[in-house]
Amino acid sequence: MEFNAAVVAGGTGMIGRYLIRTLIEDSFYDVIVALTRRPLEVTAQKLEQRFVDFDRLTADDMVGATHLFCCLGTTMKAAGSREAFRRVDYEYCKRFARLGRKVGAVRMMLLSSAGADPNSSTFYLRTKGELEAAVSALDFEALHIFRPGVLMGRRTESRPGERVAAGFSRAFEFLMTGSLAKYRPMPAGVLAASMAAAGERGESGQHVNYYPQIVRLAGFSQ
Repeated sequence: MEFNAAVVAGGTGMIGRYLIRTLIEDSFYDVIVALTRRPLEVTAQKLEQRFVDFDRLTADDMVGATHLFCCLGTTMKAAGSREAFRRVDYEYCKRFARLGRKVGAVRMMLLSSAGADPNSSTFYLRTKGELEAAVSALDFEALHIFRPGVLMGRRTESRPGERVAAGFSRAFEFLMTGSLAKYRPMPAGVLAASMAAAGERGESGQHVNYYPQIVRLAGFSQ
């Protein structure tokens, strides 16, 4: 019988917390490994917490991985500088993907952002785009990149700017159809369900998922 081990980076963030709970309930995975710097709020028999320093992450931390889920991310305010932001949103994520591939992981689900583009004039979107390009070069059997719009859900930290954007998005959601559908506000639970579904039954190859694809993968109607 095939053994499936999901390794999650960023499990203490909003999407990561929703995702880990979703994966625990999914019988497809035999073990869920959370790479984290502090204890998670949830415990389960098949959940293993590995306390790591992402600056010193090694292949040993990734042993057993078959499926990778990357939800790492910070904000410019929390990071304090562009260099610190890039260290988390690019270097940590790239290292996680590279080491996971090295130990034999064949599928990866990467949380990115709508508008990600390595040629963007916006530092945030350029960093996300550069990360996507770096991970795409690692030749996973399946790579699903998720580009949600504004995220909706319960956070442990305050992000005033995101709350403003979320309120704006909700107010004009009815206008977000056609090419604008990709920017619709994304419920964290739907995104987590979609990432889990992509890991279990998503198609092989490289795929970029926006709001319509994310909702479809999660099994929800739009």
